Amino acid sequence: MDDDLYLSLLPPKSSLVMEAISPYEDRHQLPLVCLPGNMGDESTDPFPSHSAVVEVKTPLSLQPGAEKERFVVCPGAQSQYYTGVANCDRSIQPGQTGATWYPHAPPMGSSEKPGYVVLHFHGGAYVIGDGRTEDAGFAAKTLLANTSASYVFAPQYRLASNPGGRFPAALQDAITAYTYLVFNRGIHPSKIILSGDSAGANLCIALLRYISDHGTKLGLLSPGAAWLWSPWANPGYSHNNPAALDNNPNAKYDYIVGAFGGWGARCFAPEPSTGLDIWNENISFVGHPFKTETPLWITAGEYEVLLPEIRVFEEEMRSVNGHSVSLDLQDYAVHDIILVGHLVSFEQEAAAAAKRAGRWLDSIKR
Repeated sequence: MDDDLYLSLLPPKSSLVMEAISPYEDRHQLPLVCLPGNMGDESTDPFPSHSAVVEVKTPLSLQPGAEKERFVVCPGAQSQYYTGVANCDRSIQPGQTGATWYPHAPPMGSSEKPGYVVLHFHGGAYVIGDGRTEDAGFAAKTLLANTSASYVFAPQYRLASNPGGRFPAALQDAITAYTYLVFNRGIHPSKIILSGDSAGANLCIALLRYISDHGTKLGLLSPGAAWLWSPWANPGYSHNNPAALDNNPNAKYDYIVGAFGGWGARCFAPEPSTGLDIWNENISFVGHPFKTETPLWITAGEYEVLLPEIRVFEEEMRSVNGHSVSLDLQDYAVHDIILVGHLVSFEQEAAAAAKRAGRWLDSIKR
């Protein structure tokens, strides 16, 4: 995306920090992360810049750990379900994928079918996170408390910061998780709400595109709806120009730094021998809209650095899918409050956004 176009899509008032503060009668009412001088404070920064500099590793385990019986291991699906772009790198193969249920797993063999099941992919630029309680617990709790969903299922997809985790590893794991719910757990796709935040929303979009391209041939139906929370819609931009995020006017409010996105995009990029790159239509979705049967609810923070690309993505998808695409803008919010609201003083805003997502879901399912 051209830098001038990127900046022109920001809200006009993003240039002045006092305009973000003005609606609050008391300065102390403003979430701490938005106050001038706090962006460099690690105590309020859930993804401090040193994480990208050090390039921390997140080891993943298929052992239950603290999640105990809520953690399950999804077996790989039959090989035919991994086709096309999901099979572009022969050195990366699908396998077992761990996942955590919230509040608990639906009882097996029960005649009572669960209501909506949210298949939620965590954020973290494809380099951190694991979907377990310390990572995705706040998001799961917020969704369950404020929507009609009965369960949240959060996969522990492979990370690009670990060996063998570059594209298409996460997409393979998303296919594994989705087919596990449909075929192993017997949950009809119409009852599955695809959900993801930041990079996890990128993975949602990738799965939707994959089902759009291959679902008919595979007998894989589209999910009933999708919630995309602060979607990282254009990793190619972060890969080629990570400093651009630091230079846009919203950077003074948001906790995301360009180096973090740059690290994630660099690690996630496909192996050149595949003939693909980070700008591929299955990875960077700005400029690559596609038709999907799944209604989309997209939300973003007014003061997050990814807002310009989110707006472009929403407009392009709306041009293809019409009224099945909805954009929700959270006033004064930063990036990905559904994941880190409890860390950056946006708990109430996260709950309010979840309520709106729930109302939207109810409205399209009448």
